[in-house]
Amino acid sequence: MTSEPDWHYADFTEASYRRLLHDAAVHYRFVAFTDVDASDGVCLWRHDIDFSPHRAKRLAAIEADLGVATTYFVNIHSEFYSALGETSSQLIRDILAMGHRLGLHFDAGFYAHRTWSAGERELLLRREKELLESMFGADVGCYSIHTPTVATTWNSDDSIVAGMVNVYSRAIRNAFTYVSDSNGIWRDRRLADVIADPPPRLHVLTHPEWWTPDAMSPRDRIARSIDGRARALHQAYDEFLASYMRPNVGRESGRR
Repeated sequence: MTSEPDWHYADFTEASYRRLLHDAAVHYRFVAFTDVDASDGVCLWRHDIDFSPHRAKRLAAIEADLGVATTYFVNIHSEFYSALGETSSQLIRDILAMGHRLGLHFDAGFYAHRTWSAGERELLLRREKELLESMFGADVGCYSIHTPTVATTWNSDDSIVAGMVNVYSRAIRNAFTYVSDSNGIWRDRRLADVIADPPPRLHVLTHPEWWTPDAMSPRDRIARSIDGRARALHQAYDEFLASYMRPNVGRESGRR
């Protein structure tokens, strides 16, 4: 009988995150993508926020506590949060206030309804960059493509596109060892194993929704995020009606 693979659920906890970051800081200096060079001992550490700015803020607080600054890439087209809404935008501002940097997580799938020329693609990237900068009063010096293995027509080997560093450029790919937690599991190698035998240069991608207080499956981590957002929206609705002294019809029945 074939045993199930070990998906290392315990790797993806807040306590484990703190240990990994601490251990990485022993070997590397963390730099911005806009300051990247190919010298040894450099680490590019980034977060693509796909589901949860709340989880992103928690990781940002752990990093700030350890004196580490990283880059948070925001997707303005996410189905799971509104980067321009009141709650999420405040969370992003809180992250920036801790000393972290802002990047654009560009969702090419949003534009899949038609084919775009190279010039049009660059214009769309530039527009989203400018939108984030105007919203948050921070420079957006780099971008990452959401699901680059799917949105292949948007991929580029160039180091600079639309005035931003391309985190998937050939120069970065060739110079850095890459570790990703895509889909809540390690891509190729566990980060702990890589840090234990550190390569000269390291590029780490995490997605904050995978890092929770307790160990659980990726599906349960996403359910935690979705359910938490649903509870918050119910509460916001109830508080809105209460603040204007309006009847909350149906609340007494306990239905949600």
